Amino acid sequence: MPGCCSDCAACWAAWRASWERSVKRSSLTVCMEPSHADWGLLTDTRRGCWSILARAATIGHRSSMRFPHRRLASMLRSRSAALAVGAAVLVTVVVANQPHDEVIGHPQSAAAASTVRADHRAATPPLRTLQRRVEFGDASAAHSGAPAIAADTGILIDLDTRSIIWERNPHLAHAPASTTKLVSTLVALVNYAPDRQVTITADALHQAGDETVMGIHAGETYPVADLLAGMLLISGNDAATALAVDTVGMDRFVAAMNAQIGALGLHDSHFTTPVGLDDPAQRSSAYDLAAVATVAEDMFPTFRQLVSTIDMQLPAAPGHPGFALHNLNRLLSLYPPTIGVKPGYTGNAGPCLVAEALREGHHMIGVLLGAPHLYSDMRSLLDWGFTQKGLRPMVTPPPAPPPPPPARRPHR
Repeated sequence: MPGCCSDCAACWAAWRASWERSVKRSSLTVCMEPSHADWGLLTDTRRGCWSILARAATIGHRSSMRFPHRRLASMLRSRSAALAVGAAVLVTVVVANQPHDEVIGHPQSAAAASTVRADHRAATPPLRTLQRRVEFGDASAAHSGAPAIAADTGILIDLDTRSIIWERNPHLAHAPASTTKLVSTLVALVNYAPDRQVTITADALHQAGDETVMGIHAGETYPVADLLAGMLLISGNDAATALAVDTVGMDRFVAAMNAQIGALGLHDSHFTTPVGLDDPAQRSSAYDLAAVATVAEDMFPTFRQLVSTIDMQLPAAPGHPGFALHNLNRLLSLYPPTIGVKPGYTGNAGPCLVAEALREGHHMIGVLLGAPHLYSDMRSLLDWGFTQKGLRPMVTPPPAPPPPPPARRPHR
C-alpha cells in the first residue's frame, strides 16, 4: 500500500475499518455490503485500482498521493472524501468481479478463468427472439407437371406470392442434419453483433467432435462473423458449438433456438444441438426450414452475403490464423440462378438441401430432405418452378424412358 508496503495485511485491514467507519458517519447509502469474497478480490486487484482510490481521497485532502495509513481516518472525516472513496471502492468491487478477459493485468489459472466465464454466462440476460410469424399459402392451387422427385419430404415456394407450388409431406418430422445451422445462425444474428469477439474453449471443441470442422483451436479469438462463415460455408461444427458454448452456454443457446422456432409460428421442429448431428429428439420439417431461411434472407444482409459466396478468405488476425473457405453448396455452381442456402447430410437424415434461387426478378426457395439425387432433383424442381412464372427452362429434362417391348404371344 502507498506509504507502507504493497502486501501489508495490517494496512489493508486498517484501510477497510476506516472505510466502514466513514460510511457509517456519512449520509452515503451503500446498495450492497461487500462480502468477504469481494474483499478478497479487492485485495487481489488493489494494485490496479489504487490510483482510483488515491485520486478520490485527495478530494478532501490535497496532499501527496503517497500518504501513510495512519492519516486515512482523519482524511475520511470529510463527507466529500468519504463519498468519493466509497464510490471508488464500489468501482473496485465491480472491476474485481469482471471475467478474466475483462480484467487487465490480473492473471488467472485456466480453471479459475473457466469458472468466471461460467458465472458470467449465468448472469447474462435471456437471448432475444425475432417475433415474426411466417406462413405460406395453401398448395391447393399447385401446378401439375412437376418433375419426378425422389425425396422423403420437400417443398417449393414462390417467394413472390409466398405460396407453395409443390410439396411432398411438408410437415413430416425429419432429421435435419446440418440445415439445423440455419436456426443456429438466426439466433446468433438476432443476439450478437458481427464484430463481437468469442474466445474458443476446449469444452466447446470437445462437444463439437471432429466431424466437419472449420479448424479453430482453444484459446483463439474470432469475431462472430468469422464463425458464421465457418458454419454456413463449410458447415463447421466447431464454429457452431463455440457460438453456443462460449457465449451463453449450450443449454441456453439451444433453448433460444426452440424459442425462436415458436416465435416464427412454426410447430414441426425441436432442436437439441446447434449443429444437427443425429439425435432421436431432434427434428424439423421442409416447411419450417423454408420459413427460417426466408426470414434470415429477408432480415440479415450478412446472411445473404455468406450463403451466396462460393469462396471466402478469412485473413489472419491477432489471436487466430487465416482460413480459405469453400462453400459446400454445390448448387451455387450447378444452377446459376442459385443464391444460397445450405446443404446437410447425416446417416439418419440422408442428403438434405435448402436452396434459394432468383431469376429475372422471380424468387423461389426449395427444400428437399432425404433426397438421394439431391442436386439434380433440386435443380429440376427450381427450374420447373420458374417455368410456372413464364420463364423458359434452363435444365433439359431427362429423356423419357423407352416404351417397354410388346408382349410376345405364347406359342401354341
